[in-house]
Amino acid sequence: MQNTPPEIIAANIVFIVFWMLVTAVVWIFGQRWERTRAFRERMLAQWKPALAITVIYLASNVLGGRSPINLYAFAIFCQVLIGLAIARNIAGYEPLPVARSLTRRERVARTLALFAVISVIAGVVGLLIGSIGLGIAQSIFHETSYPRAAGHMFLDNQIQRFFQFLWGAGIAEETTYRLVALSFVWALMGRRGLAIFVSAILFAAYHLSPLDGMYLKFWQYPVSQFLASALIGIVWGYLFVKRGYETTVLAHTLSDWIPVLLFM
Repeated sequence: MQNTPPEIIAANIVFIVFWMLVTAVVWIFGQRWERTRAFRERMLAQWKPALAITVIYLASNVLGGRSPINLYAFAIFCQVLIGLAIARNIAGYEPLPVARSLTRRERVARTLALFAVISVIAGVVGLLIGSIGLGIAQSIFHETSYPRAAGHMFLDNQIQRFFQFLWGAGIAEETTYRLVALSFVWALMGRRGLAIFVSAILFAAYHLSPLDGMYLKFWQYPVSQFLASALIGIVWGYLFVKRGYETTVLAHTLSDWIPVLLFM
């Protein structure tokens, strides 16, 4: 942490505390008002999948070469509680279809095969769309990207790299911008297209904020980064709506891992 800029540390601490406070408020005061009581019960009912996702997040930290002690896990747990409570209240939508199939033992082989294949295809599509969007934006706005110079930020071990992206890009980002943000707008407005667009804009803005550890590098080409991230965010949003959280997490992870695996 000693080489991490202080604004990044501060932003992440505020983020963690915010989600812990939101969850605590719903838990403690939610039962006092009829409008919030039902949401509180739905949120508390999600503790098992929230714990499972948090454990996967922490395990990915360890397998990615980091300490198992990570305070951000508290934010992951709280966000998953809230995000699943929102998403599972959307008519006809299941945010964890793969987990549901496994727990019910329904078409497990088919579900896992589709999960793997669609994740790979979507990961490549997201990578291509992001790369094309970034290239076009850079040619228009005359900005220069960072990729070669940023190679030192990633681990040499290819397997560790995968888990590095799984806990960071995959779980952390998809939990915030799809499971929580997209689900919230979708449930509030009842419009999937608007929810996908809003979550993509928030996702793009996040990359230029201190919440992203690489935001200073992204500010070397902010317009291109914002537009490319928004395009990729639309891909992940559409995938989330169609295939759920698990597939989106893996596809996002693969889209970030593949170029590092091949070119860095």
